[in-house]
Amino acid sequence: MSHLLAISIGPVQEFIAAARRTRDLWFGSYLLSEISRTVAQAVEAESRKGKLIFPAKSNAGNVANVILAELPGGDPKEIAAAAKEVAKSRWREFADDAFRQINGFIRTDIWDDQVDDVIEFYAAWVARTEDYREDRRKVMRLLAGRKNCRDFQSAKGRAGVPKSSLDGRRETVFKDGDREAWTKKLRLLPGEQLDVVGVTKRLGKERGESVPRYPSVSRVAAETWLSGARKRNSNDLKKLNDACKKLVVKGLNTVREENYQYFPYEGTVIFKDRHPDLQNELGLANEDLIELKAALKSIGVEPNPYLAVLVADGDRIGAAIAQIDSPDKHRDFSTALDEFADEARKIVAKCNGVLVYAGGDDVLAFLPIDQCLKCSRDLHEDFGKRLDGYGSPTLSVGIAIGHFMENLEDLLEYGRTAEKAAKKPDRDGLAVHLHKRGGSPIRIRAKWGENPDDRLIHFAELMNGKIIPTKLPYELRSMAKLYENWTKSAEAIQQDLYRLIAKKSSIGENTVREVLKNSISDMDSNKLLSFAEELLVSKQIAVAMKQAGGEA
Repeated sequence: MSHLLAISIGPVQEFIAAARRTRDLWFGSYLLSEISRTVAQAVEAESRKGKLIFPAKSNAGNVANVILAELPGGDPKEIAAAAKEVAKSRWREFADDAFRQINGFIRTDIWDDQVDDVIEFYAAWVARTEDYREDRRKVMRLLAGRKNCRDFQSAKGRAGVPKSSLDGRRETVFKDGDREAWTKKLRLLPGEQLDVVGVTKRLGKERGESVPRYPSVSRVAAETWLSGARKRNSNDLKKLNDACKKLVVKGLNTVREENYQYFPYEGTVIFKDRHPDLQNELGLANEDLIELKAALKSIGVEPNPYLAVLVADGDRIGAAIAQIDSPDKHRDFSTALDEFADEARKIVAKCNGVLVYAGGDDVLAFLPIDQCLKCSRDLHEDFGKRLDGYGSPTLSVGIAIGHFMENLEDLLEYGRTAEKAAKKPDRDGLAVHLHKRGGSPIRIRAKWGENPDDRLIHFAELMNGKIIPTKLPYELRSMAKLYENWTKSAEAIQQDLYRLIAKKSSIGENTVREVLKNSISDMDSNKLLSFAEELLVSKQIAVAMKQAGGEA
């Protein structure tokens, strides 16, 4: 008898969401994908020529934590049990490697209590009928029910032992006492504690990776400044590289991304106000930074400390899958998603960003601000092209622009909130949320068909060209609040708007009217506020574009 088997692997929260460093975030995603890949391979091997449906192949770039497979023979209970064992075994490979690196700093009793209770594995199966759609619906409903009936293990907590700083779920595995020998290796903050998952994420290595390396948010934020410095004066950038190279032996991190190799160092060195923290972390003396500070002074321009967090998610994917009436058609659909994920990696790299995860219809990436809109559009267009013919699913994209010194968990939440806003009220949207330090967030959202990305870039170019005064957005927002309850003719608003434009413009009212006429026609107070907020977001993009272009 043939079966349809569905498997879910976790914990997603601990592997992906709980993160203080980008390293925690990225490796948690990689770790979950690799465990899921191992499970997919085991299902293929154990199921007597069983065939994967989602993912379509086990060697996909990223494997999602939900697996669906067709089993032409064998006992699905035994196949699921075997897959569970390989999931645990693959997790132990990562954990054991981390343990070997710092076992002198680990409380073995607590580590042993935790390490075998990490993997969450749920499986469900149904006998196949001739109605694939109904079979898939049943098995996914059973899987959801099985996940709700969680396995509750007996508590193994230790009284008086601090909890992990990442999520507080488990006790620290660190011994009391001197931490100095392990602080650099683990990139620990004073008082920071990690459990077995946290240590494994901090020390785990990708296949072929000798040293754990992953760009920080500061390196992504510094990219606009660095690319601009590269265009202005390559000799000044060489001096900066030479100064940083000498700090590597003292513990300065390097990054592996190919597009960052022209400056393959931790971004913290670029921001002068972060140098005291860098000194504390690496144990540097003041004289160790003399050459670095001189190189930064020769370049002169202050770096922009903001970056973009991009979160994208497919729209109506469930409805598209519900219409698929055979395993082969579902495999074709899965293949299209795998191909999109592979292309997403390339798109993010071309935009000088750093991909955290691309699997199925989900994308999470960090990007320099000047490239975030182009990246979003390219992802949206590629997704639509590959999924055309399956009910035309679309891709909603949320972008959060935030300061690199914000907590990583806050930056991620900003991005996820923007992605949710992009889906409302009618999906297929782009939302950009600007989080300036010391102010309320500015939020804009529009349908992709309205070309909001082109509009934002156009306004940014007009600001850099001094056609739109940079103070105009703030005055427009004040005007919008003044007219908030205005119920009479919109003509008064437009006339007041033209008066303000004439007052603020240095190159002539008619010129500004001409470039903005499509944006300010039929203006009411709500449209005026939206327009002002678009200009405020464009102002931040303009700063990044100017810096990345090599302008002072």
